[in-house]
Amino acid sequence: MTAKQGGAGRKGRLLIIGGAENRTCGAGPLETFAGLAGGEDARIVVVTTATEVPDEVVEEYTGVFGRLGVASVRELRLLGRAAADDAATLRVLEAADGVLFSGGDQSRLRTLVGSRTNELLKRRLGQEGLVVAGTSAGATAMGHWMILGGHGHEVAASSVRVGPGLALLDNVLIDMHFNERGRLPRLMSGIALDTRLLGVGIDEDTAIVVGDGQFGVVGTGVVTVVDAGQATVAYAASDDEPMAMFDVSLHLLPAGCSFQMNDRLPAIGTMRGPEEG
Repeated sequence: MTAKQGGAGRKGRLLIIGGAENRTCGAGPLETFAGLAGGEDARIVVVTTATEVPDEVVEEYTGVFGRLGVASVRELRLLGRAAADDAATLRVLEAADGVLFSGGDQSRLRTLVGSRTNELLKRRLGQEGLVVAGTSAGATAMGHWMILGGHGHEVAASSVRVGPGLALLDNVLIDMHFNERGRLPRLMSGIALDTRLLGVGIDEDTAIVVGDGQFGVVGTGVVTVVDAGQATVAYAASDDEPMAMFDVSLHLLPAGCSFQMNDRLPAIGTMRGPEEG
């Protein structure tokens, strides 16, 4: 039975990791990813487009997944649009149970946006039970928009740069290495530019597991959710000047908490299953 046949009609899951995940003993978010993808029988593909050291990255992930009993780990570098549109690439992804986007420089992932690889991942995620993970740079690329850079201590247009993402998760803007690198102003700056988006900042060695309009938190850190859906934003005269923002909701979710994205409601406890209504 192929991965496609086995998952037909079943929605997949996204696992979005804040970076610096535990790779020494196979614990935490990577163990969750391997389990969702099928455990020892999983066929995992690691996309190393974002990193400058793909050989090192693949060696580390092969070791981690090997300790978890997963024998099938394959790399796709996809260094450009032609590779992302190639039929051989699509065949590899059609056979995968889990696809992991490594960290690195997220601007390198822009070449995949709108590609045949991008469209295949959307289809298999929505219809065939595929599990897609992203860590660090690969995490922010999961959204319709991804953060490309920016820094600063104020909420201002100049504090963030955004560009098109892979759109595997709608209406969410993701930032990573969140509390470790003091990125709340950057995320809030991005949300201020489009308050319809939900801001999700993920700490290192921490992840959200997304499915059925909700996510649960796993790992050792905290997920910060910024909800400006009811906020008032007063934009500054220049990009470098701070904005005013009123009535912004902020939620801190450690492991074991969940969040209903459609209703924008946090909860203590795990996600409800789709059969629970």
